[in-house]
Amino acid sequence: MKVRNKLADENIVAMNGYQMPSSNSHLRHGQEPYVRHFDGALRHEATVPEPAAPKLGSMLATISRAGLDSLANSSVNKDDPRITECTVVGSYNWLNRKNPTIVIPGKPPAWTPMAAPENLLEDIGEYFRDPNAARYPSYPLQPAVEAILRMNDTFESNNVDIVACGSAMGNLLRYVRNIDKDFKIIIEAVGSTVFFVRRENSPTETIPGVRGYGHTFPEASTTWEEGVKGSESHQRMVQYNFAGLRCVVRFEADGYFPTSPISQAGYALNEVQNRADLLSALFEESTVTSHAPEDKEHLVIQTGGQSVSQSSIFNLKTRSFRRKDDSILGEELPRMWVSQISNFNLAFHEDGLFNDVRVQDIREEVKIWEREQENSLRQFAALLKVLTAFAQGRADGRFEVVHDEESKVLQFRELDKNVNRALPESLKERWPSGSTAAVVHGGISSDDWVEAHK
Repeated sequence: MKVRNKLADENIVAMNGYQMPSSNSHLRHGQEPYVRHFDGALRHEATVPEPAAPKLGSMLATISRAGLDSLANSSVNKDDPRITECTVVGSYNWLNRKNPTIVIPGKPPAWTPMAAPENLLEDIGEYFRDPNAARYPSYPLQPAVEAILRMNDTFESNNVDIVACGSAMGNLLRYVRNIDKDFKIIIEAVGSTVFFVRRENSPTETIPGVRGYGHTFPEASTTWEEGVKGSESHQRMVQYNFAGLRCVVRFEADGYFPTSPISQAGYALNEVQNRADLLSALFEESTVTSHAPEDKEHLVIQTGGQSVSQSSIFNLKTRSFRRKDDSILGEELPRMWVSQISNFNLAFHEDGLFNDVRVQDIREEVKIWEREQENSLRQFAALLKVLTAFAQGRADGRFEVVHDEESKVLQFRELDKNVNRALPESLKERWPSGSTAAVVHGGISSDDWVEAHK
C-alpha cells in the first residue's frame, strides 16, 4: 500500500542557522493509511530541493590523522580502549503528532515477523536523515536529557564527560578508520559535560535515492504494541566507560525480541492468524505528520510504554540475495559497537520476496572487532579527549567540527551566535555539572595536538 503525502507549502524561514519550512508548511495527512517508518524518518512524496549548507564560521584549528596517531600512542593516552560498564539510562518514543511529542520510557517495536514469506512493495518517498532534529530542531538532544533525568532520580550528571548521538560518534569513528565522509558536529561544553550534536544542512534534510526494501520489510516485520501505538521511532540512551571517558550515547533501536520464541529462520513460531488484518489495524491507528512542528519551542512529554533490556534490542538490515557472500555484518559492527547492540537481524530478498531471514547473536563478533580495532579505538579515544578539551578551553564553550571528504584533516570552526545552544537554559539548571577541570583526561591538552589556524 502506497503512502501519499504532499507538501502544502514550501515557504522557507530561517531558524537556528538552518533553512526551515515555515510554520504553515506541512504535509497533508490522515487521508490515507500509514504504517510506521522503520528508521524513525518521516516520509513524504514531494521532492524538495537539497538545502544549502549552513555558512561555515572562521577556522580555529585543525587536527590530522597523523596527529591523532601520535597522540594515541603517547604516554598520556594509556587508558584501555574498550567499552565497559554499559547500562541503559533512558529511552523514549517519538509519537506522530502535530507538535513534537515524546513518551517516556516508550518501547521499541516488537519483532513480529511474517508467518510466511510475502512479496513486498519497494520503498517509495523520502526519509529525513535525522528524525530527532526533524521533529524538534530547536534542541535535538533535549528529549534524551529529559528522559534520562525523569527515569533516574539520582542520575549523576556531573560524572558524565560526553553526551552524543550515535551518528556523531560513528562519523568520528569512521574518520579515524580512514573512511572519508562529509559531516558536521556541534561540540558544546555544559559544565563538565561536553555535548556532541549532529548537524545536517537542514533539520529536514532527506536521504537521497532511497531504494530497496529497507523500510517496507521492517514495517511488515515489527509492531508497535499497546501503550506506544502511533509511535514513529524508539530512541535509547546507554551509558558506558570508554578509555577513561564516561559517555552517554543516544541511538535508534530498530526493535526488540518479545518473549515469544523465534525459529531458526527468523519467523515467529506462534504468529497472528491473519497478517492482513493486523496491518490494516496498524494503518488505521497511525498517521504521519511529515512537517516542521507548528510549535517548535515546546516539547510535549508524556508517560507510557515499558522499559526493555538492552540484551533484547536488535539492529535490522535488508539486502538483495545477490549480496549473500558479502561481509554485511562486518560493515555494521562499528555501529553495533557504539550502540552496544548484541543482536543482528539480516533479511535477504529476491525482488521483494524475503525467504532468508537470519537472527544472529553477535556479542562475540563485537568483542573480536573491538580487539582487532585497538589502534583505531585508541585514536578515537584521543580524538574525543581533544574535542572535549578544546570545547572546555574556549570562552563560549563551543565550536563546530567539520570534515570534508576531500580533505584529510578535521576542521575546528567558530559557530554563529544565532545557532541554538545544546540545551535550553531551564534544562541546563537541571543538569548539574562539576568543575570543568574534570575534563582534562590523562594530561591531554588540545593545545599540544591541534594546529591553530593563523
